[in-house]
Amino acid sequence: MLDQANRTFICSVVFIDLVGYSKKPVGEQIRLKTSLTNNLSAAIKDIPVNDRIILDTGDGAAISFLGDPEDALFTTLSLREAMMQEGMSATQVEAAGDDAVRMGINLGPVKLVKDINGHPNIIGDGINVSQRIMSFARPGQIVVSRSYYDVVSNLASEYAKLFTYEGSRTDKHVREHEIYVIGHHEGALKKAKDSMKDRAASTVTNVRKMASATQPPGSGTVTLTVPSFARDKKTLTLIALGLAAVVAVLGVLVIFKKADVPPPAPVAAAPVSVAPAPEPPKAEPAPPPAAAPVPQAAPAAEAPKAEPPKPDPAKPATGAKPEAAKAADPAKPAARAVPPASLAFAIQPWGEVFVNGKSIGVSPPVKSHRLPPGKYRIEVRNTTLPAYAETFDLKARDEVTIRHRFQ
Repeated sequence: MLDQANRTFICSVVFIDLVGYSKKPVGEQIRLKTSLTNNLSAAIKDIPVNDRIILDTGDGAAISFLGDPEDALFTTLSLREAMMQEGMSATQVEAAGDDAVRMGINLGPVKLVKDINGHPNIIGDGINVSQRIMSFARPGQIVVSRSYYDVVSNLASEYAKLFTYEGSRTDKHVREHEIYVIGHHEGALKKAKDSMKDRAASTVTNVRKMASATQPPGSGTVTLTVPSFARDKKTLTLIALGLAAVVAVLGVLVIFKKADVPPPAPVAAAPVSVAPAPEPPKAEPAPPPAAAPVPQAAPAAEAPKAEPPKPDPAKPATGAKPEAAKAADPAKPAARAVPPASLAFAIQPWGEVFVNGKSIGVSPPVKSHRLPPGKYRIEVRNTTLPAYAETFDLKARDEVTIRHRFQ
């Protein structure tokens, strides 16, 4: 509030006077001042501190309300009601004489300054006229100026019924003032109380929102603001059931996504062709036995020997075992598993991980994932925040950690 010093405000000013205060003994003065302080504290407890400035005038008080003009009306009505609750009727309050208070309200300009102790103070025509208006009031009366009446009487029909025009009065500086006396109307008092409750609830909610918005990042203090719809138990129950249903659906989707992730053991990216089991060799018909040599009369002429059939290289020899045929084929090596690479995730606060455009889950809870050697594009997304993407050329037994914090 002090940073707004030397600024001009149009505010409502209430001037309160304890009638006959200076003529009473000190013990009676203490009793009257204590009663006024307690009643005044109860009346302004729902008004924000930054919306009011209280000045002690010795035999009373001056209060400036920088916010809603209804605050001044509620305060004065509450003070008068507190006196009535102490055993005095409305008529007795005005007839109490030296045991009563009188109050004046004005709407006008004031300036915010610092007093000799460095505390906030107000000066200007707004508070001066308020004191003059108060001087026209009888004990137990609340008198308001024309400027305050013009504003508040148009806020609600109940307020308009409160005011009674008393005519024009001239102060000691020969200045004319049109004054109105606030009467007794239960509907107006109830309206003022309801308006004060609504403004108090709205002010508390706005203060909490501002405190939450200005809270530095990383602070350990958390301010929770209860929205207005949470006051309705039926609406709150429906919202809770809806949130529970959304959580259940998300849980089912996560389970199915985990089930779709292939196990890390099989190598999917670079499959190794496995030679089919060789068929058992077909039995070839035995070659015909060589014809016996025909005896010749002359030993010089000898019949040529029959050559055995040449084996077909495409077909294994008759009676060869399948293992021998498989070992004899060097073009078909035996298959062997390739060790996979491993990805570890350190994502904050969370992100959905995509490998070559396919989601593998949300990290956390997903902490690691295995992939066969190869080139992959890893992308991590978090709602509307900028995504993290990088391409990796993974080798067998590589261990890569992906770290990213969304801000």
